[in-house]
Amino acid sequence: MNGVLGLLPDLAPWEYEALKASIRRFGVILPVVEDEFGGVIDGRQRERVCRELGIDNYPILTLRGLTEDEKRDHALVLNQARRRLNRRQMRDLIAAELKRTPDLSSNWLAQTLGTTDKTVEAVRQRLVSTSEIPKFEQLRGRDGKGRRVTRIVTHTARDAGRAQDALQALGDDAPDGYLEVRLAERRATRKRRKEAIRGRMVAPPGDGDISLHHCQFQDLERVAGIAPSSVDLILTDPPYGKDFLPQMPALAELAEHLLAPGGLLVTYYGHCYLDRAMAMLAEHLTFRWMAATVWETVANEVFPLQVFSRWKPILIYSKGNWVERKWWYDSYILNRKEKEVHDWQQPLGEVERLLRDFSRPGDLVVDPCGGGFTTAAACKRLGRRCISCDIDEAAVIRGQDRMVDTVMDRPVSGS
Repeated sequence: MNGVLGLLPDLAPWEYEALKASIRRFGVILPVVEDEFGGVIDGRQRERVCRELGIDNYPILTLRGLTEDEKRDHALVLNQARRRLNRRQMRDLIAAELKRTPDLSSNWLAQTLGTTDKTVEAVRQRLVSTSEIPKFEQLRGRDGKGRRVTRIVTHTARDAGRAQDALQALGDDAPDGYLEVRLAERRATRKRRKEAIRGRMVAPPGDGDISLHHCQFQDLERVAGIAPSSVDLILTDPPYGKDFLPQMPALAELAEHLLAPGGLLVTYYGHCYLDRAMAMLAEHLTFRWMAATVWETVANEVFPLQVFSRWKPILIYSKGNWVERKWWYDSYILNRKEKEVHDWQQPLGEVERLLRDFSRPGDLVVDPCGGGFTTAAACKRLGRRCISCDIDEAAVIRGQDRMVDTVMDRPVSGS
């Protein structure tokens, strides 16, 4: 679709130059409207001006869910709101639309073009009398069907492309209403993940150094046959929400039961319920330190507190006395996030650094909240043994695929 090209008269030269001068001075105020395939529904002139002026950053509204007729109606309505056509131009426009869809009701076309039923009917009768369109006994009105229309506003052509790629991937699964680009991409990625493993089942965990299990963490000790007081490190990233909070005491009890004397629990955790989670963990383990992972990229928006958060706590607890280790830094700087495998996936490089700081080659590491199974992947690369689980079957299948794709690093002395 290319807007209403050929239907509405072009802007007069002076109007086009005025539009150009306005955009040069103030930028594009009204967004260019495109569909999910990048076709221009409205804003062809604004897009042309931006091309001529070398402007790449301008607002683009991407719509998904409109039929071709609805795209055309949308374009005509928007253009009619901004232009004043004389009587002849309006009649030419009505004639062009009737020749395209002669069975369209006069009332529908009049509402779309901002004119009267009487004007549309007069043009129809003229076209019928000259045999340019057939006469219909019954005309087609609006179909009355409710459609979900997704709207994404972006400010660069690159981001508009991201939005359109995501909407194409989502297809009929795209939600109704406004959506952010990042959320659309996350939903599209989630859909691709589901499609990639459709019909598959979790494979047996195997008897190697890395084993992944489909179970709740409360059953992991029994399912995996982990001996009490045999684990050197529990490195995990549990859900941060209120729903998981009641399970934190069970996680703390599991850590106390499985960790060897001097063993560590190192866990990511969010800010909102941090005080409660720490109190629950302290019932069974000894708090030692709080490290921070700091993002150089975009921040998380915490709306209730109007906070742009750019760091996440990493809690460190020990079972019993602290065992002397090598010196380590308590902050981890990230320049990108990794969400290819799981929505809450942590960066592989950061998890590897945590493993190097708090474990040694050959140690047994447990991750009771596998998610993207980054801990297991890092253990495989660094020569640690790992037992991990997740309650989500799809996550375990993806984790097992990830283990196949993970290449083991050559062991390094002291790593």
